[in-house]
Amino acid sequence: MKKIIPILAIISLAMASCHRAKVLTEGEKEVAVDSTETSVNENDSFIVVYRQPINGYKVKAVIKMSPYDNNCADITFTKNGKSFRLSTISYGDSLFNKGGWGMDETNEDIIKKYCNKTVEADYHIYKEQDHMMPFYTPFFFMDLDFDGIEELIIVHLSVAVRYHDGYDVYRIVDGEPMLINYPPYKTNDDFGMTDYPEFDFKKKTIDCPYPEGPGGLGFVGRTIYGISKKQKDTVVVNGRTHYFNHMEVIKEIKYDE
Repeated sequence: MKKIIPILAIISLAMASCHRAKVLTEGEKEVAVDSTETSVNENDSFIVVYRQPINGYKVKAVIKMSPYDNNCADITFTKNGKSFRLSTISYGDSLFNKGGWGMDETNEDIIKKYCNKTVEADYHIYKEQDHMMPFYTPFFFMDLDFDGIEELIIVHLSVAVRYHDGYDVYRIVDGEPMLINYPPYKTNDDFGMTDYPEFDFKKKTIDCPYPEGPGGLGFVGRTIYGISKKQKDTVVVNGRTHYFNHMEVIKEIKYDE
């Protein structure tokens, strides 16, 4: 069972150290446009380069410590000569970030160990039975809107309640990352969703219990999202309009007290 942490403190302080990719608003959609290459600061950061291409992308990350003792990162994805950069307030690779709690090796130890170095590493995902989302990985690809195309999910390690992970979910459109910025993919001001929602890939629904992280009190209800029959998500890139499944509330369940 994951422990409760002061989430507002970790988010606000971490955001001061690692910032997100810039976004521009096009209609009601946020379009990521920051493709600047990251660089290492010899005083407090290091670079991780993954040996394997992941979904065709070469990936590297510039990692530094945030003021709240977790390691944040700017992650650069490169494919077909085009790059974009996205950020996480708590880097998901457990080899390079211990998540802000006490262990034999601290995040400060990690920064000192690798400072001003470029480290090659293997990309890894840990999975547990009956748990859809992977653990201890900085990002992963998964189809979360049921259209057969995988989204890019950036992990914010242990920043949600009870040390659950937070996520930002991006569609990749013509090589550009497009943040999905409405519930259930966006429910938090500083990151998107968490690993509490349950995905049913046969019914194509997302079941979100609330409130998240209630301790021993139990959930008081659930909101279930399904594919809208009336609305599509639209994103315009390079003058071309792209259409995606839009998720809408199809059912609300409140438990008897």
